Amino acid sequence: MANMTIREYHPETGALLGNITNLDFGGISSGTHSRVRVIDIAFDNASNVGNLKLGVVSNGGLVINTNPQDIAEDGSSSNGRFGIMTSMEFNPSLTLEPLSRHFAGINNSISADNTNNVSIPMRSSNVSYYIYLDIETGSSSVSNGNGSYKIFFDYS
Repeated sequence: MANMTIREYHPETGALLGNITNLDFGGISSGTHSRVRVIDIAFDNASNVGNLKLGVVSNGGLVINTNPQDIAEDGSSSNGRFGIMTSMEFNPSLTLEPLSRHFAGINNSISADNTNNVSIPMRSSNVSYYIYLDIETGSSSVSNGNGSYKIFFDYS
């Protein structure tokens, strides 16, 4: 069985901050973006991981995307409120402003083949690209919310 570790990196220096089990975006004022969080996913007990995808399976009461535009090959949209981008090398410039690619919608089926998932490339046989995530709250958002991402992958 493959073991998965999610590692978080400092958004400016790329220094490894540690392994995480929860991704906390902290307090976000209504109508603004969270800071960009940088993670990668490493797998143990797997010689080769592929078909890695990330999906939003619970939106925490926030709108993900009402009308996705310019869907890219990886499944991301040029508009939306749940940002996601990837890079093979750590890229601090991606953390300086809100992300320009987003999830196209929620994965209501909680399945690997859902079109709202975003494909994540691998930088080695068992380590993902760096993944950059942010969230934009609506102008009328005033409550706490808990959303969930789900990771899908094949391994051998």
